[in-house]
This record gives sequence, structure tokens and C-alpha cells, in this order.
Amino acid sequence: MAHHLREANDVSQTGLSASGVELPSLPYRVYILFLLTVIAAISAVDRQIFDILVEPIKAEFSLSDSQIGALNGLAYAGVYAIAVIPLARLADRHPRRLVIAVSVALWSAATTVSSAAKSFIFLFVARMGVGFGEAGLSSPGPALLSDLFPKHQRGTVTSVYMAGPAIGMGLAYAIGGWAITNYGWRSAFLLAGIPGLIVAPLFYFTVRNFPKGMADGLLRDPVQPPFFQTLKTIFAIRTVVWLIGGLACLALMVNGVLRWIPAYLTRIENIDAVSFGATLGTAIGAGSFVGHILGGPLSDFVGRRDMRRQLTIGILATIGAVATIWGMFQLADINQFYVLAGVLSFTGGIFAAPLIMICTTLPPVWARATTAAVTLMAIYLIGFGLGPALIGILSDMLASKYGENSLRAALLSITLLAIPGVLCFLMAARFYRADIVSSEAQLARDAAADFAD
Repeated sequence: MAHHLREANDVSQTGLSASGVELPSLPYRVYILFLLTVIAAISAVDRQIFDILVEPIKAEFSLSDSQIGALNGLAYAGVYAIAVIPLARLADRHPRRLVIAVSVALWSAATTVSSAAKSFIFLFVARMGVGFGEAGLSSPGPALLSDLFPKHQRGTVTSVYMAGPAIGMGLAYAIGGWAITNYGWRSAFLLAGIPGLIVAPLFYFTVRNFPKGMADGLLRDPVQPPFFQTLKTIFAIRTVVWLIGGLACLALMVNGVLRWIPAYLTRIENIDAVSFGATLGTAIGAGSFVGHILGGPLSDFVGRRDMRRQLTIGILATIGAVATIWGMFQLADINQFYVLAGVLSFTGGIFAAPLIMICTTLPPVWARATTAAVTLMAIYLIGFGLGPALIGILSDMLASKYGENSLRAALLSITLLAIPGVLCFLMAARFYRADIVSSEAQLARDAAADFAD
């Protein structure tokens, strides 16, 4: 381990990988990090913009909460879950920049087309396009960063990258609230979709191709094993398996609630979108930004003596999410509500960077994008897909008993998922140290084989 740390320090000081291969210049790598962060922000805008448009879309098409939940969750996350692994495999086999650039163009076009929706089915298909496109960024993006930055820097680098979605989330609510009031909900989709159509070609033509695993000392792209062998390798990493369970529960709680907040404020609190859009967007965006920025460095810091301590971040985030949700819907006035919405967004963001770091560090180089894809597939399908849909279904089911307060009752009931979530994080911590040792051994074998050839 000490030898590995000395190699990592040499990388940061000389610009060489562990094998002595010269890395791209630091300014160029920072430029790529910046572009990916901007793309991640655009991704969040296109994903979240629908949240603040729920009530006008529901009114125009006469939709139920279950249908809104399907649009806001399953239409996007269902296709995302199906596409994320194949697109990750493409990114592990082919240039990552190509997969990312095409994906950005695709989801941006789907968002733009949403402005022309004439029916529930039209909008459902368009949201499917957004989910398919964004599946091409979620794992290839972090995998590209792991190719360019050494292991000891990845927590911080990933935090910078994950700040993009936090910024985008805040912009989505602010842009959506302004657009609804001044031009209608269709204009919001146009404003959200156009930037990606500009950035996609910029990324493709200014980012070069790099050997996968360059920062870890590999001289060339590793051989990609068959898919099922890759899956077998991934699911043998017990830390990753338990993390999937813990993060799925946390994402279902946090994302499910956050996606329904605009509808809750409009329907229950009788506040129009332009009045709360900027305030809510700022609160949620700031909370998510701070969580994403702090998550990586905090993970690096607490893991210096014992890497298992990194998992306590997920446990505390889960417990904090439960307390915050109950405070929002039971104890808070409207000003406190906005503050707590920011806190809830913080709890959802603080473990994002550690998760991506673990998923792009523990597996072999040839399985990194696929590992991130498998993890994100579960989290998005359950948290981003099932979360909003489940809350919508619960709200409809509870309407006969609670009336207009059925949405509040559904939002509170979702906190029961904290129990299995905490248990999963505890199990991940149990296996984390052994999986790190196995990862180091595999990396040494891959590097030795590379040199031998």
C-alpha cells in the first residue's frame, strides 16, 4: 500500500502514470473535467425540469398522480435502466468521448421535442428518449475521469464532477418557474434542451481518446471479457452489492420526495410556480452542491485510517433524510420548508462522490464503466423510477381517506425504507477492506501482464 501511495504522489508531481507514461497536461485534464461537469449540469436540468412543470402538464392533459409519477419516474428511469449497461459496455470497448457526445445530443434533442407534446403518450416517449440519452453519460463520464486522474485524487475530482447535477437541479427549478409564468411550460423544455445540442459537438471535437486505465499505469486498453464474465466479477465485489441496496433505499426516499415537492407546494400550499421556483431551486441546488462537493473530500479524509469509515457517510445521510422529511411535512412553516428541502438535497448528494469513487476503483479497469452502470441502473430504476411512481400510486390510494393531504401521507410513509438502507450500508462496511485488498492485487496483475506483453 505504501508503495502504491508513493506512486500516486509521483503521478501528481511529475504528470506521469504509475507505469511512467506521460499523462495529458493538468490544464487539459481540468478542461475535460470542466466540460464533463457542465454536461452533468445540463443532464440534471433536462431531467429535473419536468418537476416544476407537473401541475400545468397535469391540467392540460387531465392526468392522475399515477400518470404523473410514470412520466416523472418510469418513462425516464425505466429506459435508463435498460440502456445504461449496454452503453457502458460500449464505453468500455470504444472511445468514451464518442459515447458521451452522442448521448448528450440525443437526450437534448428529446428534451427539445418535449415542447411539442400533444398527448400523454407523446410526452412519455420523449421522456424515454431523455432517459436513454442520459444513460450514456452516467457511467462513461466517471470512467473517463478515472482514466485521467490517479486514485488519490478521484474523490475530489468526482466531487467537482458531481457538483454539476447539483447546479443543474437548481437551474431547472429557476428556469422552469420563470418560463411557465412568462411563456408557458413548453418553452421550459426548449430552454432546457438547446444547451446540450451546442456542447455535444464541442466535447467530441476537443476531447481526445485516451487509453483506459492510463492513470493506473496501463499502457493500452485492456481486453474486454464477455458480458456475463464481467457481471460475475462485479457481483463478486460484495461491497458494491450491498452499496446498491443502501443507495437504492436512500435514493428512493430522497429523490421520490424531491420530485414531488413542486406539486406539493402548488397543490397543498397554494403557491404558484414563479413564486417558489427560484427559492426552491436555490435551496435544493445549494444543498445538493454542498453535499456533492463535500462528499469526495470527506470520504478521502475519514478513510485515511480506516476505509470502512467512508460508509458511515451513507448511514448518517439516510438517518438525516428521515428526520428532514418528517420536519418538512409535519413541523415546518414555509420558510423552514425551503431550508429543509435544501438539507434533504444535501443528504441525497453527500454520498454520490464516494459511491462513484468506489465503483470506479474496486473493479478491474475493464469493468469500471460497467460496474458504475450496474450500480446506477439499480439506483435510478428504484430511486428515480420507482420513487416518484410509488409516491404517486400511494397518493391515489390514500386519497379516499386523507383527501388533499394524501400526497403528504404518501411522502411521509416512504421514510420506512431507511431501515433496510442502514442495514445495507453496515454490510457494505463489513466487506469493504477485503475488497480493497483484492482490487489492489488485481491492478498489480493487470499492470504486470501489460509490461510482460
